[in-house]
Amino acid sequence: MTSEEGSHLHIGDIVSLYAEGSVSGFLSTLGLVDDRCVVRPEAGDLTTPPGKFRDCLFLICPMNRYSAQKQFWKALKPILNTSTDPVLLNKLQHAAELEKKQNDSDGKKMMGSEVVYGSCVQLQHVKSNKFLTVNKRLPALLEKTAMRVYLDIHGNEGSWFNIQPHYKLRSSGDPIVLGDKVTLNPVHASQPLHSSTYELADEDEKGCYEVNALNSNTCWKINLFLEYKENSEEILKGGDVLRLFHAEQEKFLTLDDYGKSPCVFLRVTARASATSATSSKALWEVEVVLQNPLRGGAGHWNSFYRFKHLATGLYLAAGEDKHHLKDPIRIKLRGNEMENLPVYYLMAVSTTNDLSSIFELDPTTSQRGDALVPRSSFVRLRHLYSEAWVHSMQSAIDCTDDKPERLKVGAASVKEDKEAFALVHVAPSEVRDLDFANDASKVLGNTANALEKVLLSQNQKRITLQLLSDLVYFVAGATNRGVDPLNVVMGDEPDRERQKLMREQNILKQIFRLLQAPFQTTRNTSSPMKNMSELTDKRHSQLRSIFRLCYRVLRLSQHDYRKNQEYIAKSFGFMQK
Repeated sequence: MTSEEGSHLHIGDIVSLYAEGSVSGFLSTLGLVDDRCVVRPEAGDLTTPPGKFRDCLFLICPMNRYSAQKQFWKALKPILNTSTDPVLLNKLQHAAELEKKQNDSDGKKMMGSEVVYGSCVQLQHVKSNKFLTVNKRLPALLEKTAMRVYLDIHGNEGSWFNIQPHYKLRSSGDPIVLGDKVTLNPVHASQPLHSSTYELADEDEKGCYEVNALNSNTCWKINLFLEYKENSEEILKGGDVLRLFHAEQEKFLTLDDYGKSPCVFLRVTARASATSATSSKALWEVEVVLQNPLRGGAGHWNSFYRFKHLATGLYLAAGEDKHHLKDPIRIKLRGNEMENLPVYYLMAVSTTNDLSSIFELDPTTSQRGDALVPRSSFVRLRHLYSEAWVHSMQSAIDCTDDKPERLKVGAASVKEDKEAFALVHVAPSEVRDLDFANDASKVLGNTANALEKVLLSQNQKRITLQLLSDLVYFVAGATNRGVDPLNVVMGDEPDRERQKLMREQNILKQIFRLLQAPFQTTRNTSSPMKNMSELTDKRHSQLRSIFRLCYRVLRLSQHDYRKNQEYIAKSFGFMQK
């Protein structure tokens, strides 16, 4: 039993849920572009958690009220037919907003309250901000005798779960102990949350099993990731996402491909304000290294840390630098010929438990070792395995380019005061935008692969149409209120960060692959269409819709944004065929 097991579950705790039954694994999702819930046994277990553990984390919330919001949603449905009185609709909207505020207020008051067996809670998925929900009126997508389980952006009465003990040693009214095995019963449905034996069919979803609601013997083990007391906005903790800004060089620590391999560097910018040169490729997730691999926790000055690149999942690490660069800083840190001290450089590794990826944070002011690290701090990075201090360099990785913009980052045994990084907090909304763009790029890439092989299923076409519609609303910064996405226009102030994500996360690249795929011939397959005129065939009506949405996304992505315009212009040759 770990030190956390034996303590009680509270409102505000962040936990993971491990299914034990016919199919064992963590309750997880398929990313932000899909609302289904799954269990993926091959991804990890209680001793070796999944690489994408953020997909498995849920916040314990009190029951929200939904009566006013339910009335507003019901009245909103026929709005396109103008059958609802606008005055009444405004009143219902006001009541729904008041109910939301009251829910937030009540949630803050209940923060830290013990959760007991027989009480009702909601499970909010941390990564997507959506609520685990059961729809008792719809059958599960695969196991038709079960009820459908999904993630809902607002939540509803189907998001209420009654927690019951799985074994008889606990009874109703007892505090829930972390590590207990429980049954999760939807309040308005008679069937508990179930890890199904039905495997998802699509190629990119192999090894994923459906989660639904069904009378079964599935129990869920509650594992603490972050205690409510540690979930403070003032301190650094596991799961935080930040940028590392080198204070002296005024550059962000970034990971991006150069050539065909990932490189870590300080990015040079021509902007007047260096802090405004933000990139989605400079976002790092903090992992506090603890004995329990399922645990996050608050960061102390004497803690060990890993930094996981959010876009790629690679870890920041250091390895010995054997290149003899004529860099004045590097020569200084090597020492004289007698010393010839070893020097290192920052790189990226894919393995979770690699010793080369562990770092320490050194404060720039006097601090106790067991003191908590404030989230907005200046720190020096010390590589644990080599005992080397991270430092900037003057040599560029891309020195052969016309405009070098990637400065190498080294590490050496010599500590210099000026080599400090500012921990720049990243808002959850920005992290969510990156997660969505990253997941969307992968789904579009899989769709393009299937289309190139003439293997695109009806289900993939349906998912792609929905995803492209979501991307239209996403890049336009609009709310989906049932308007045709082809009629969506950019607002007065384009969201530049979202437009940038479309390029940086390769969504534009995958869209061009989609547009070209039906007309390309590979070694093993012939193209499904010989020329553009075949698109008018009724058989290709869904493809026509996909392509129209692709062009809408392209149009919105380049709106008043020169960099995206230049990127898209490279493909004008294809687009004008």
